[in-house]
Amino acid sequence: MTVILVLLCLAIAGRELYLAFERGRTPGAPEIADIRTQLRALKGTRDELAEFRASQRERLDGLAADQERDRAALEETDARIRSLVTQINDRLVPDVSGRLKEHRDAAEEQRAAVERLAAETAELRRHLVGRLDQAVAASLGADPADLASGALTVVPAGDRPALTGPFERFAGHHGLRVELTDGDRYYLSGRSPRSLERDFIDLVAALREHCVDSTGPARTLLGALRDVDRGGARIGPLLVVRTPESLVCGVLPLAELRRPDTAGLLDDPDAAAGRLHRLPEGRFCDVSAWPALNA
Repeated sequence: MTVILVLLCLAIAGRELYLAFERGRTPGAPEIADIRTQLRALKGTRDELAEFRASQRERLDGLAADQERDRAALEETDARIRSLVTQINDRLVPDVSGRLKEHRDAAEEQRAAVERLAAETAELRRHLVGRLDQAVAASLGADPADLASGALTVVPAGDRPALTGPFERFAGHHGLRVELTDGDRYYLSGRSPRSLERDFIDLVAALREHCVDSTGPARTLLGALRDVDRGGARIGPLLVVRTPESLVCGVLPLAELRRPDTAGLLDDPDAAAGRLHRLPEGRFCDVSAWPALNA
């Protein structure tokens, strides 16, 4: 019996030792619960992380879509700006350039007008000074200066510069100096109309006889008038008229120069040519058929 009790005690003691050993190897229930809690927390964190990643991905996708829309809007805006610039270049720039050119042209015209006015003012001052000198000389007993009137008309008016030189050289050849011009009218000094009448009658006779040596300046003026459609020149009693049908010259009687309508005689070249045709033969010459007046 004693042996049985001893064996039973040893078996119980061995079982307790085994249980104690197993309890030392395996964690307790609280630790397992804590581990499970931590695992659940980690699982929740992983789910939150996955949700965060998904939300960030959606946000990035939205930002990319917004950026694409912004890029399209910028491209559309750039296209509109380029279109506006093209329209400005096509419409406004030529208009602005044209207006600037008009302003430049107007400024040039104004400058030219001022220069012409300055030249005319200087010429008028020179003329007035000359007339005062003549008046002073006359008051001291000198003979008064001889004066004669003249005129030069051309149609079309743009051809006038081509005749101004021949006209003034012809006047200078006969001892006349241009004192003043007023439109088509000339005021000449140096010879009296009476002395010019004799010279011009001799000139008309020389033209009828084709005397080239003594009629050079006159032939140059006649040749210049032949190159225009309509016009004429007058120096004292000498009158030259160009019409589409004829080119004639003649010396008017001095009595006609005192008539009021003489100053505007060249306003109607046809009437002036008719008046020349009624002059005596010694005062008239028709050069319409002459082949070369400038020779």
